Amino acid sequence: MEGQAGRAASPRTAETMRNTLKATWGRNRRVISNFFSLSVVQFANYMAPLILIPYLTRVLDLPRYGLVELARAISVYFLMLTDYGFSLSATQEISVHRDDPNRISEVFSSVMILKLMLVLLSVATLSAAVFAIPKLRADWPVYYLSFLSVIGMWLFPLWLFQGLERMKRIAVLTVATKLLVIASTFVFVRTSDDYLYVPLLQSAGAILLGLTGLIVAVRNFPIRFYLPSIDVLRREFYNGWHVFLSKMATTLCTTSNIVILGLLTDNIFVAYYAAGEKIVRAASDGLLVPLGQAIFPHIGRLASQSRPAALRFAGRVAVLLAAVTFVISVGLLVGAPAIARIVLGREVPGGAVVIRILSFLPLLVGLSHLVGVQILVNFGLKKLFARIVLTAGIVNVVLALLLAPSLKHVGVAIGSLTTEVLILIAVYVALRRSGLSLFASREKGVDNLRAVP
Repeated sequence: MEGQAGRAASPRTAETMRNTLKATWGRNRRVISNFFSLSVVQFANYMAPLILIPYLTRVLDLPRYGLVELARAISVYFLMLTDYGFSLSATQEISVHRDDPNRISEVFSSVMILKLMLVLLSVATLSAAVFAIPKLRADWPVYYLSFLSVIGMWLFPLWLFQGLERMKRIAVLTVATKLLVIASTFVFVRTSDDYLYVPLLQSAGAILLGLTGLIVAVRNFPIRFYLPSIDVLRREFYNGWHVFLSKMATTLCTTSNIVILGLLTDNIFVAYYAAGEKIVRAASDGLLVPLGQAIFPHIGRLASQSRPAALRFAGRVAVLLAAVTFVISVGLLVGAPAIARIVLGREVPGGAVVIRILSFLPLLVGLSHLVGVQILVNFGLKKLFARIVLTAGIVNVVLALLLAPSLKHVGVAIGSLTTEVLILIAVYVALRRSGLSLFASREKGVDNLRAVP
């Protein structure tokens, strides 16, 4: 009878296994699909500037190219302020409640209202800075034109598409918009006097993408806009607070370098550093950003169901990520002069030096992002990660202020590399002190992780 029972149960067991495998493949296929869609988005975001760098450094003189990059860097502060922490906190919440249209509408309405308030705060802050600082006041139109991209950030609900893991249309829209901006730049920017068209066209593209993405979201997703209660707004604001601190701290580690160079040195050194860093960031973030955005909601769901499973998945990603980013870093180190010569369209030794100094950022940033954002944030350790990155951001600003006056772009690059090394060490120590490892099947203390300060 036992044999008969076993034979009778066998078809059911096989069917269960097939269903499990099918469900697993479905989840993995969604992650892979979103990764490739996000890769297309990031490829467009980073390739567009790389395509334009040789043209702009030739048509514009280097000081005016540096001015445009300084304005873009300042606008990044307000892009980060407007984005707040919603790119992760709202994405995570929508991913968890994706089957609840009411909760999705609540999150959508709250985030759009909060972001509008942050846009208004950004306008006031920019105006105060531009008219209080003589160097900025002399070129005020370029800063306001660059700021218009913040409006596009407010309108574009990328976090909604990420949370629902529906990124294919966004990839198409992003590529189309970037191509339009590139073509328009070639048409309208013909001499050095046309430099104001550069931020104008880039901001126009951001607004167009934002409006189109918002229309697609409203028409295709089960969302409706309404005025949430104060308690709901407060909850969403609080949920994104620690992520916002970490993102602003990250901005202190990147964008502040250009701003400090622009305020303390000549714009030509801004051009050197901005061009070289942009090449390195394109080589690293073009892979890391889409990968991080694709796996963040997946790891979040795994962590809510089985934290050891989330760690095992992150461990597999870490091995592959380390191998790929190491190859990228070595390529940047060895090929820095040739890369600068090809991409910059002229012999710019300052850019090549920056590329060589920052060449190992892909490896460092990739691993620190995996441990910090994907593990610490998803495991409820947002405060700890925010403290780490905020401290590192302050260190980076101090190093830049100390090194920029004497070493110019070289000193700022050295400070940036030093800061990224410190971040990686800090997040690894935090991981181990939390009783975690990416390469253990069962972690001691995982069940009590939220008690870790």
